[in-house]
Amino acid sequence: MELNLTNNKLPCFAATPTTGTLLNPSKSLCLASHHQLPRVSFSLSSIDPMKLITSRKVIAMAAGSSRDLEMSNLTALSPLDGRYWGKVKDLASSMSEFGLIYFRVLVEIKWLLKLSQIPEITQVPSFSKEAEAYLQAIIDGFSVDDALEVKKIEKVTNHDVKAVEYFLKQKCESHPEIAKVLEFFHFACTSEDINNLSHGLMLREALSSVILPSMDELINSISLMAKEFAYVPMLSRTHGQPASPTTLGKEFAIFAVRLSEERRYLAETRIKGKFAGAVGNCNAHISAYPNIDWHHVAEEFVTSLGLTFNPYVTQ
Repeated sequence: MELNLTNNKLPCFAATPTTGTLLNPSKSLCLASHHQLPRVSFSLSSIDPMKLITSRKVIAMAAGSSRDLEMSNLTALSPLDGRYWGKVKDLASSMSEFGLIYFRVLVEIKWLLKLSQIPEITQVPSFSKEAEAYLQAIIDGFSVDDALEVKKIEKVTNHDVKAVEYFLKQKCESHPEIAKVLEFFHFACTSEDINNLSHGLMLREALSSVILPSMDELINSISLMAKEFAYVPMLSRTHGQPASPTTLGKEFAIFAVRLSEERRYLAETRIKGKFAGAVGNCNAHISAYPNIDWHHVAEEFVTSLGLTFNPYVTQ
């Protein structure tokens, strides 16, 4: 490809492909007449494919070395996991893949418990207090080892949500009461039912546990400085020029108020969730139990997780 930027009366951007044809080769994108741009040309063939191949080899070799932990930071998909880990580590439990797997487990278990509370679903009778405690213990005691077990199962299933379902079946197959209803962990669900609620819970947890408290701490710190420096004079500016005096405290107060407003908007944001099956119509639910108001059940379930119910959805 060659890009030509000519210094004519109206500089134009013209692309001449090395292969194929343009949809409308007679037209080019003209820039404003006062933007005088130099002629620039380059070729995509100048990119050295060996550089990418070499980097892949380096990463693959390092993955099995004694510096796995260090390399995991260097090869993370986001620099937040490496250089800035100290700043974002508090988010790891909720926003990492571990957090996603944990909330998938939570949603699947809560759904089974919800089904057990619906009298019309006779195949899932009400659980005893001991069975409910057993299921809750899986949530409360979920560990990194459990997440690794899910990942191990995923290598066989090649499906992340199905791996969670199989993990729960393994966990509960020895329990005489729950073992009878193992197939109902994922009853009438599509993967997105589990995933969208899990992502919503990840975000809600991150907001309530880390982000909003951090904003509150920052707002309080700025507010204290606003009071401390309330009478410290400061030269202000208007239109970039020195103007009437202000105080350092007042300028700090501006940012405290602005951040408080943003904090309020963020806290009031509704995180929506859906639970309506493969195409959003509760088709499988109604087919199995036509006399149940499944949309009402879905709303109760989603809101019980602390999310806002979204009734009109697709997958």
